Amino acid sequence: MNLHARIELYGGPEDGREITLPLSGEGEPLSPLPVPRASEENEGVAWYERDQHMGRGFWVYKYADSQSAEHPQAG
Repeated sequence: MNLHARIELYGGPEDGREITLPLSGEGEPLSPLPVPRASEENEGVAWYERDQHMGRGFWVYKYADSQSAEHPQAG
């Protein structure tokens, strides 16, 4: 049994990026997902939410919001 999911990020600053994450006890990856930005010029975190399970451990996450790592939003 595969305990990891392959995730493609859709929209936002990390559009098209693929990452691998461990699955939760329910067999799904974390959502919402904070993604540190890959670019050094764009510091902070981009938030993505689980959108579609494409089968065989592959998920699509859609861009939800962005915030600075130094100044997280209250919530």
